[in-house]
Amino acid sequence: MTTTLRTDPPAESSPEATTTEAPALRRGVIRWLPRLVMLIAVVPVATTVRDVLNAGRLQYLDYLYQLVRVTNPDGSLKAFDLRNYLSNEHILGLPTLFYWVNIKLFAGDNRTLGVFVVAVGVATVVALGLALPRTLPSLVRAGLVVAASALVFSPHGLWNYARAMSGTAWLTANLIVIIALLFALRGRWWPAWALALLGSLSYATAFAAWPVLALVAFARRDPWWKRLLPLVVGGALVLMWLVYRPSAPLAGKPTSDPAGMLYYFLAIVGKVWTVDSGAVAALAGVVVLGVYLALASSTVARERGMWFWWALACHAALGAVMITMARVDYGGEIGMDTSRYTSVSVLVSLPALVMLATVVHRRLPARAYQLAGVTIMVGLLGFALGGRAGGEERGVNKYHQVEAVAVRGGFSDAFRRYPEASELVPRLRALGHYPFTDDFTLGCAGPELGSRLDIDQMSPLPTAIGNKRPEHPAGAIQWTDPAAPAPTLDGRPVPVFHGWAADTTDPVRCVVLTDPDGTVVGGGVSDIARPDIAYQFADVNPTSGFAVIGPIEEGSRLVVIQDSGAMRWLPAEVPEKDNRPRIGPGS
Repeated sequence: MTTTLRTDPPAESSPEATTTEAPALRRGVIRWLPRLVMLIAVVPVATTVRDVLNAGRLQYLDYLYQLVRVTNPDGSLKAFDLRNYLSNEHILGLPTLFYWVNIKLFAGDNRTLGVFVVAVGVATVVALGLALPRTLPSLVRAGLVVAASALVFSPHGLWNYARAMSGTAWLTANLIVIIALLFALRGRWWPAWALALLGSLSYATAFAAWPVLALVAFARRDPWWKRLLPLVVGGALVLMWLVYRPSAPLAGKPTSDPAGMLYYFLAIVGKVWTVDSGAVAALAGVVVLGVYLALASSTVARERGMWFWWALACHAALGAVMITMARVDYGGEIGMDTSRYTSVSVLVSLPALVMLATVVHRRLPARAYQLAGVTIMVGLLGFALGGRAGGEERGVNKYHQVEAVAVRGGFSDAFRRYPEASELVPRLRALGHYPFTDDFTLGCAGPELGSRLDIDQMSPLPTAIGNKRPEHPAGAIQWTDPAAPAPTLDGRPVPVFHGWAADTTDPVRCVVLTDPDGTVVGGGVSDIARPDIAYQFADVNPTSGFAVIGPIEEGSRLVVIQDSGAMRWLPAEVPEKDNRPRIGPGS
């Protein structure tokens, strides 16, 4: 008779499986390291909060149209009409409620709405973190939370935070769908259906939740009525949407052939994994979908605990299909130019990362440290690749103050795509909505619209000569938008003047536009990055650019106000030649 000795392996061969003989330091590291790693997730949030607080206060285009649709000229709400809540083919029911609350509490400030969107993003990361498989070590879960934060708050998607009206709709709908899926997978169908309906009244991409809820009911083998009800409700919503939706804006670059649609879809899926190349995004999309094909053959990835991640991936992929069908006619690269689509790419990519990490951990349980490091690196890669898109969005946000001046001055009709000033201005003024607030300013620490400047105290601003830093104040008007402005305000043209002004000893405080008598009639922004000027004239401040808007007539002046109070002026005339920058460092 032989006796077989049996040695059972430890329950989990990972950093968490410690012995009583482990040194106290090691036990402390194992206990606290996941929490310290989790703190890294705060960094992307903090950078986004910084960008939101530095963004402009004026809301963006679609918001202003929505405000005109749902309010009367006296600022009161119109009687309910579903057609007034459809914008860009989306039902903006819940977002409009948030817009209205923000108007009542914070004068419609884009920044406070942006802080709300950041909170939505944080809640999204928290919800995803709570959904992570508990079979993963805490360190790996911490790494995945960092990756989720880095991708959700990637500068790729800064649009949704800095242009808060967009994120209020899109990211809120994403969060609602995530919570709905979590309820559905626990068999709590009534909350899941209610949330799916709420999401559908926030943004049209939430329509994709209904077939996914039906798939979850099929997977759970729930009664047939629970499988069919989501399809019926979702179908009814789509029919209602088809009846009431406005016509889509005219497309500029029709590409709705099968190859063009496939390219667009793949580019949307892989958008977060490129800088600005549609081809690279499409290639990344193929890789992400290939990962899902590989995961489908894994018994670990098919376990019940992974169903939520499959459901979320299906929802995001269907959302990418919807965007492709609705927007492909605007050209294959529009997905690269419009960073709000990044959230779809993130929601497609994150489930693949979570399931891949779970499969790897199951096969290599002793490699938790390395696995956590890899997941963090993947997230940081997506964050870093958004750097250029974030920089471009910050530039747009700075320029947005020019539009705020135009709205306040009543000449926003100079911007072709804006609502008519006669419709927009009375509503904003009646609501006390920015820029019709007491704290509106041109940023000059003194002169505002309507102020009178002494033209006798002004001296001409000379041009720069040669290629070195001018020894005297210098600057120029280089071009206008549009190049040939049409008369839009009482028969006067209202161009946006672009140029530069610099002084080595007395920095530029601001730039304004005056009428022939010296009354300030326009303004804008200064300190615009102009590396082309620093490249053309050695040692000139690279943030010497300005953009100023206002009505002009014979004798109008563009006045550069310096920190000392000195005023230099240029004739406010449309240049005969368009001298906008065409070369620069690295060209």
